[in-house]
Amino acid sequence: MTVVADLDPNGKLFHQLRTPCLVLDGAALDRNLARMARRAREAAIALRPHAKTHKSVDIAMRQIEAGAVGIGCATLDEAEMLADANVPGLLLTSPTIGADAAIRLARLSREKRLQAVVDHPMQVELLQEATQAGDRTFQLLVDVDVGQGRTGVASIEAGIKLARTIAADPRLRFAGIQGFAGNAQHILDPNERKASARRAAETLSRLRDELIKEGLAPDIDATGPYTELQVGSYVFMDADYAVIRDEEDRPLPFEQSLFVLATVISANRSGEVTVDAGTKALATNGPPPAALVGAAAGARYRFAGDEHGIVSVPGSDPAPTLGTRILLGATHCDPTTNLHACYHVVFDRAILRWPIRGRYGG
Repeated sequence: MTVVADLDPNGKLFHQLRTPCLVLDGAALDRNLARMARRAREAAIALRPHAKTHKSVDIAMRQIEAGAVGIGCATLDEAEMLADANVPGLLLTSPTIGADAAIRLARLSREKRLQAVVDHPMQVELLQEATQAGDRTFQLLVDVDVGQGRTGVASIEAGIKLARTIAADPRLRFAGIQGFAGNAQHILDPNERKASARRAAETLSRLRDELIKEGLAPDIDATGPYTELQVGSYVFMDADYAVIRDEEDRPLPFEQSLFVLATVISANRSGEVTVDAGTKALATNGPPPAALVGAAAGARYRFAGDEHGIVSVPGSDPAPTLGTRILLGATHCDPTTNLHACYHVVFDRAILRWPIRGRYGG
């Protein structure tokens, strides 16, 4: 992962912004979108990026324009938000439960052609009860646990049984299988990371082969043996992905585009200053910011409470002065986004405001 630091947090353009706030480098974002779309095309794999990273209609539409076949959604709220904006090709990638959730899902299928995943017969039963006469066929995928230990059927036999249940109802259509190998993505050793991803693919391949024998060949193997990819963090990158390297010690081929703009509000201690961005501005379930734009090379950030963080500078390097602004690279990008109401998107000499509509409580 690279950081293109051509944004000047102390330039005239940023003076209008109140800190702390979320800043998005629009040019870096578009380069990331183009890179991923090109890699998917070259691999002949469909691309359905995940909205849980950005929770934004504006970014989802840019992903579609770059070549994505649709957008993955982690929550019903995200799916409804994007459906209301007529974003095409939506897939709800997490199972839901409850009569209200089933009714909402059935409406999205009826009106917007949403697809969804299930991992238990009860979820299928609720969706059957929620469908209405004349509804279009509801397309469902079987979610498979490929090592994450979070959601998904836990065996090949359970996957086959659930696929049969879906296929037996004319109101429903078995559309494929999904497996999320999130446990593999942050393994530092590249060979161990590949081995973990390979085990996930092998699980999906075994289920796919058994389904074919049953006459239930999947249309979609989302993030499996690989007809479709659900990628997310490539749009922004973050401190977690900054440490990932390949076998030749090369970083990921995407740029950090997401930052939190902070202001130095106290500068009374030698070698360190206090900024106005703490745990209410940056997610804490990841390493501290790996990129600090506007501070000396080698500067480090640490959390210092809800509203505050400490930036320390190495050796004899000058510390930022009172009122200096610093761009802090996102920690874990998905939950950092969820803390803010909008992006301040920098394009050339203009800043646009893109709302974050899909966040929890948003």
